[in-house]
This record gives sequence, structure tokens and C-alpha cells, in this order.
Amino acid sequence: MGRIEEIWNGDRLIQDFGMKLLEAREGYAKVSVKVEERFLNAHGIGHGVVLFAVADAAFALSVNAAIDAVGVQWSLNVIRAAKRGEEIVGESRIFHRGRQSMVCELTVTGEDGRLLLRGQSTALPVSRTAYASSPSPAKST
Repeated sequence: MGRIEEIWNGDRLIQDFGMKLLEAREGYAKVSVKVEERFLNAHGIGHGVVLFAVADAAFALSVNAAIDAVGVQWSLNVIRAAKRGEEIVGESRIFHRGRQSMVCELTVTGEDGRLLLRGQSTALPVSRTAYASSPSPAKST
């Protein structure tokens, strides 16, 4: 199994949201999700968290296709609301890849091409084993 498939299949939120992988390669990814009833806010429009989730899934794939990394910063602007029942698309492109960080441009668009979200995120390389076997927090006595 390749890096992209491993990240995709191992991410529980991606699976729980029912996302679809449209394209992924080192430095770029495109993911979609349908705005279901369960993703609506009190105003009957797509909750901001679904916009963030599809952008973050694309981000995770674009950086982890290159190197094991975790997101540490996001700056997002929601431009328009997602509509009930539409398929939205999140994209991530690495525009800076340094030794100690990667920075990505993020966009989410509606199925008619309108821009819903634009932002950027930063990832830091990590050792996969650093979190795999974290010790339990110490109990205070």
C-alpha cells in the first residue's frame, strides 16, 4: 500500500464523513464530500466544520504524500456557504517546502465552481513513531 492509500484508509474522519479521493500526489490533493443533512448548521447551510474537514483532508494527503507531517496552523476564510446536498471539493497545494515546515494553499469550491473557502496551512515533519506509542499520562497521587 502506498503512502496516499495508507493516510486515506487510516483517517477515521475521512471515512466517517464519506469523503471521496479525486486526485492525490506529492504536493497536491483534491477531495470531495457531499453536504448531507447531518452537516447542516442551525441556519440550514453547510456547517463550517465540513468546509474545514474537506480542506484538511486534502492538506493531509498533499503533505503526507511527501513526508510524515502534522498540521500545526490553519488560517481560513469562509467566503460563501455550502448548500444542502451539493458535492464540495477541497484542494491543497504545497507552495513552500522547507526543511522544517511546509505551507499549503487551501481552497474549497461548490459543485458550480463558486469559491467557498480560501486559506493556508502549515505542516511540520514528524516521526511516525513519535505518536504511535505515546505513553499514558502519569496519574497524580
